[in-house]
Amino acid sequence: MKRENSYLSDKQVEKLKDTLLAEKERIYNKSQNSENYCLDKNELSDPVDEASVNVQTSQEIRFRNRDIFYLKKINKALGKIEEGTYGLCQECDDEINYERLMARTTAELCIGCKEEAELSEKNNFIQRKSKSLGKTLSELSSK
Repeated sequence: MKRENSYLSDKQVEKLKDTLLAEKERIYNKSQNSENYCLDKNELSDPVDEASVNVQTSQEIRFRNRDIFYLKKINKALGKIEEGTYGLCQECDDEINYERLMARTTAELCIGCKEEAELSEKNNFIQRKSKSLGKTLSELSSK
């Protein structure tokens, strides 16, 4: 089977795949080893302690959501490796250079398309989408 991303050598693809799998493993291990910030009901009698636990829990949830989002991107990249389309720009089908893929293994856009997307996003505040939720401000506020 001929890969569409044949500009990448088999060795490069294997190295990128290993990097993605290592990141996936790191996230799984991190979630298993995470501490639980729950305190006994008697320990929450002080409002300062309760506020502290709420902040810690909120932060932990935010970090877990980021990890889940990143894990989805890793799985998508691994799927593209299996299809032979990993390393091709989602917008223009151009090659994403190897150095960029090594720096950001889940990159879906070539540097040119990424710069264009960021510029467009920066200049359009109203229609700007949340990077993690994929929704605009108006879509988020309507809920």
